[in-house]
Amino acid sequence: MTARLFGVGLEGPRLSAGEREILSAAPPWGVILFRRNLESLAGLDRLVRDLRGLGIDHLLVDQEGGPVDRLGALVAPAPALRRLADSGGARRAGLATGAMLARLGFDVDLAPVVDRAVPGAGSLVLGERCASEDPQEVVRAAGDFLDGLHARGVGGCLKHFPGLGRATLDTHAALPIVPRDPVEEIRDLEPFRTLMDRAGAVMVSHAAGPDGTPGSLSPDVATRWLRGGLRFTGATFSDDLEMGALAGFGDLPDRCVRASAAGCDLLLVCRRIEDYPACVDAVERRVPATRRDEAAARVGAYASRLERLRAAAGPPRETLADVRAELAALA
Repeated sequence: MTARLFGVGLEGPRLSAGEREILSAAPPWGVILFRRNLESLAGLDRLVRDLRGLGIDHLLVDQEGGPVDRLGALVAPAPALRRLADSGGARRAGLATGAMLARLGFDVDLAPVVDRAVPGAGSLVLGERCASEDPQEVVRAAGDFLDGLHARGVGGCLKHFPGLGRATLDTHAALPIVPRDPVEEIRDLEPFRTLMDRAGAVMVSHAAGPDGTPGSLSPDVATRWLRGGLRFTGATFSDDLEMGALAGFGDLPDRCVRASAAGCDLLLVCRRIEDYPACVDAVERRVPATRRDEAAARVGAYASRLERLRAAAGPPRETLADVRAELAALA
């Protein structure tokens, strides 16, 4: 079912009647929650139960720590990856984050970031979300964080392929053009090459190469480079297809079609759920069935990976009080 190739967002902390109707008619693979959806722990618990009751199998969140800390106000502030890389605390933070997410009902953390903190570019645009300019240090910190998540039964996703470290604009607002540089590209790709099979999922960014095509809409990036060059066999997630970087590339259904055709397996529509049915219809009609089947198989394999992680981890062991104490110790 084509709807199972989507992850969608909600408007607020409670499901509206319209959202219930849309999700019931075409349950997506997952729902992604943001800070606007997280009013209180009791409200989150109610929302999770409501979503599970509607047949939503997977709940996703961006819980990186530092600048992207969706749950800091509800549980405890989490340190940024840069600080964790400097302190050597990335695995402890991954364990604490995984324990927190498992306890709250999440299945997937759209983390860690494996972009490089390139001076004058990623170090400014992404800031402390990046562990280091050095790809080996990125691998160490991001790999430790990822292993911690997995040990607590939560899946991760590397981002943002093929790297935003040399981008000088924020894709939330604009389209960065990243110049070709074979030497720097090798450094950009090293964390993905090293960790991609361990993660099982990679998010494709909207940053464009010299031809001006966003990576998420480019078969050269999302298929030929990632699949052919790096030989990645896991699931690829698009970055949020509502972002400003894609403003010049058609309406939301058009972007979903282009992203799917380019090679993105899971399509993220992170707020405008009212447009989600039209996006599903467009992908159903305009993307070849062979491509949709391929995407469904990869997303299904990632879901099976999540089941294995949960089974190996067992029931959540730490309480939220334990998580608070651990995050406070890492701060």
